[in-house]
Amino acid sequence: MTERERILVTSALPYANGPLHIGHAIGAYIPADVYTRYHRLKGTDIIYISGTDEHGTPIAVTADNEGITPQEVVDKYHEQINETFQELNISFDNFSRTTKKTHHQLSQEIFLRIKERNLLYRKTVERPYCPVCKRFLPDRYVKGVCPSCRAADQRGDQCEVCGKQLEPHELGKRYCVLCKGTPVMKETEHWFFKLSEFSQKLEEWITSNEHWPDNARNFSLGWLREGLEDRAITRDLSWGIPVPVKGSEGKVLYVWFDAPIGYISSTKEWAMKQKKPDLWKKYWEQEKTKIVHFIGKDNIPFHAIIWPAILMADGEYNLPWQISSNEYLNLEGEKMSTSRGWVIWLHEILDKWPADYLRYYLLCINPAKHDTDFSLRDYQHHINHELISTLGNFIHRTLTFIEKSNKGVIPAPKEMKEIDEQAIREMEKAVKETGKHIEEFRFSQALQSMMSLAHKGNEYFQHKEPWNRENNTTLYVCANMVKTLAVLMKPFMPVSAKETWRMLGLEEEPGWDEAGELSLEGGHRLEEIKPLYSKIEDEEINAFKKKHLRKEKEVDEMSNISIEKFREMDLRIAEIVDVKDHPDADKLYLLKVDLGGSVRQLVAGIKDGYIKEDLLGKQVVVVTNLEPAEIRGMKSEGMILAADVDGKPILLQPDKETVLGARVR
Repeated sequence: MTERERILVTSALPYANGPLHIGHAIGAYIPADVYTRYHRLKGTDIIYISGTDEHGTPIAVTADNEGITPQEVVDKYHEQINETFQELNISFDNFSRTTKKTHHQLSQEIFLRIKERNLLYRKTVERPYCPVCKRFLPDRYVKGVCPSCRAADQRGDQCEVCGKQLEPHELGKRYCVLCKGTPVMKETEHWFFKLSEFSQKLEEWITSNEHWPDNARNFSLGWLREGLEDRAITRDLSWGIPVPVKGSEGKVLYVWFDAPIGYISSTKEWAMKQKKPDLWKKYWEQEKTKIVHFIGKDNIPFHAIIWPAILMADGEYNLPWQISSNEYLNLEGEKMSTSRGWVIWLHEILDKWPADYLRYYLLCINPAKHDTDFSLRDYQHHINHELISTLGNFIHRTLTFIEKSNKGVIPAPKEMKEIDEQAIREMEKAVKETGKHIEEFRFSQALQSMMSLAHKGNEYFQHKEPWNRENNTTLYVCANMVKTLAVLMKPFMPVSAKETWRMLGLEEEPGWDEAGELSLEGGHRLEEIKPLYSKIEDEEINAFKKKHLRKEKEVDEMSNISIEKFREMDLRIAEIVDVKDHPDADKLYLLKVDLGGSVRQLVAGIKDGYIKEDLLGKQVVVVTNLEPAEIRGMKSEGMILAADVDGKPILLQPDKETVLGARVR
C-alpha cells in the first residue's frame, strides 16, 4: 500500500495584544485553511497547527498602556482571537498558546541544545536604557531613525520603509515610546546566536527551494547578500521565557527565538490530546514530511532565515518545505493603520455578513504577488454579481426546478448528447484545475476554476431550456454538477458547501475523488431547498462604513531641537534627471539628482506614489550632508524630502522653478 502524503501546515502565530483585522485573515489563515481542507478531502495525512504568540515587547507595551498585567492581556486576546477564527471557520487541528508549560520547556531545551553545540555565546553590549522608566528598552519600546534608509519614527525591530531587520541600539535619534524621553546607552549582557555561521548553508538550501514564491526567495537571498550577523536572542524583560542558564537571571528568550518553536510545541500538544504523545515526531522528525508555513510578507526574514538557522543549529527537526507568503492588503486605497482607526476588524465584519462572503472576496483579491486593495463597494459587487448571481443562482435554479418539476426527485437520464457530454467534461476539468491550483498555492486561480464551473452550469441550463424540452438528462447532469460544486466549494466556503450537501440529501460528505463523477443517481430525493445567499444592499455598506471606518489623524510628537541643530542639515534644491527600479526592492527607486554641478544617486521609497515618467524633471528638496548609506545593496548619497500622507509619499517641491543647488533655509 502506498504511503499517504504527509503534510504539516502552520499559520503565523498572531500576537495576543489586540484583535485580528482583514489583512491578518488573508495573509496567513484563509489560504492555509483552503490548502488544509482540500488535502483532507484528498485523504492526505495532514494537520493544521497554530496558536497565539504571547511573549515579547508588544505584549508588555499593551499591558503598560492598558494598566494591566501581561497575563491579563494575553488571556483576553487569546480568547478573542480564538473565537474570531471559529467565526471565520478556520479549521485548526490545534490552536495553542506560547505561555503553556509545554512550550516553555521545549524552548529552553532547544536553547540548551544549541548552546551545547557551541552556537551560542555571551557578550556584553550597550543597549538603550530609559532613565525615566528605569528599564532597558528592547524592540518596540524604542523608535528612531533607520540607519539604512534614514526613515524617521521606525521601530527597533524592523524598518517598515526599507524592510531592514534592526536592533533598538542601531536607531538614530532614539526615543522611548512610553515617556518620549531620550534613552541613554548602558551596558548589559546578552546571549548571541551564531547566525553568521549559517550563511552558506542557508543560501544553498534557499536556492534549492525553487518552488518558493518569488517574494520569499528574493527577499531572503537579498538579505544573505548583505551578510548575516550574529543575533542577540535574549532580552531584558520580565515577561517571557526565562533563560535557563545560571547567571542569566532577569533575561528572557527573544520572542522571535521562541515563537516559531510554538509550531512544534502546539504539535506536541495535539499529539497528547490524541493520547499518542509521540505522534508529533512523525511530522517533525520523520523524513518525507512537508512542513508548510503560511505567513505575511513582514514575517519572511524570520521564517526563511532565522527560524531555519535555529532548526539547523538544533539538528533534531525537519526544515520547512514551503513558505507561502502574501503581500500587503490595503483598505479603500490606503495603507491600513490601527492607530488611526483605518482598519476593518474581523469580528466586526463577521458580525455583519456571513464568513463565506468574506472568505470568497478575500480569496478573489488575494495579495499573493503584489499589494491589493479591499474596497467595501467592490466586496458588495463580488458578492452580489458573482457569488450570488453565478454560483448561488445555478445551485438554486437547479434544485428548485427539480423540486417543482419532479417533486424533489432527481430524474434518471435519457440519451446523452454532445452538449451533455461537454457539460460532464467541464466538471472533470474544473476538478482537475481547481486541485492543481490549490496544490501550487494559487488560491485566487483555484477559486476562479470553481466559479467557472458554476458559470458553465448556468450556460448549459439556459441552453437546454428544461422548461421547454425533455428535462431528465439536463436535470440529472445539473444535479451532479451541483454535487461537484459542493465538493469544490468546501475548501473555500465550508458553510455553503455543507448547506448544499444538506439540500442534496447527502448523509456523508463526499471526498475530492467523488467530484466530477455522476454519483447522484436517478431516484435520489432532495431535502428542503433554501437560497444560499442574500444580496448586500447599498444601505448596509453605507451603515458599515459610517460605523466602523472612522479615520483619526495621527500626529507624531518629537522632542524640540535648537536652531543650531536644524542648521546642521544641508537642504538643497535638486532636479531628478534619471529614475530606475531598485533591482532588489519592490518599493524603491534609484534616482539621479542634479544639484547644479554635481549629480548624486539616491535610494527613495516613493514608488507607491509616483511612476517614473512623473518624476523626471521634477525639482525637489534633498538632504545632502547625510552620511552615505547602502540600502538593499545600492549606495544612497542623501535623502529626498517627502510628506507621509496616509502611507503615501508627497514630494516637497518649490512653488516656482529655482536655481539648482539653492539652499533651503
